[in-house]
This record gives sequence, structure tokens and C-alpha cells, in this order.
Amino acid sequence: MEEQAKDKSYIDQLGEYFQQNPTIFGWLMVALGALFLYGSIRRWGWLFEGGDGMFNIAWLAETFGFRTAQILYVLLSLLFIGAGLAWVYFF
Repeated sequence: MEEQAKDKSYIDQLGEYFQQNPTIFGWLMVALGALFLYGSIRRWGWLFEGGDGMFNIAWLAETFGFRTAQILYVLLSLLFIGAGLAWVYFF
């Protein structure tokens, strides 16, 4: 039991790493945004699959059309890229 208290969990180590290197979090957001942007342009199916929630991207695609969901994903991806670049710039 004492050994577990002394050892830091992986999440705690990851949290400390991001605190010591805050720009890495921004670059991670840029990378995720770029991945989602590429996936939405290439129409990757797993991006547009829904879960069990009432309002999700699959509901949006069924209600307003696939093109609307694709445009929303592109805008969301650009928002992630912009937020990541802002994070890198300010930290």
C-alpha cells in the first residue's frame, strides 16, 4: 500500500510533464485539429459515427445532411488548430 502511495500514477506524471512543458499541449491541439481536418476532408466514417447521445455528429448528419456535418467538423478542426497555435504563442 505504501509503495502505491509513493509511486505517481501515469496521469500525475503526464500532468507534471504538461506543467513543465506547456507548449506541448498547444502542439497536441494543433495535431488533433489537423487530424480531424484531414479526416473530415477525406470523409472518414469513424469521425461521423454517433454514440449513444441524443445530439452528436451522426444526428447532425441525419438531420441536416452529411455536408453540413462535414463543414461543422472542418470549422471545429480549424478552431482546434487556432486554439493550439494561440496556446503555443502565449506560453
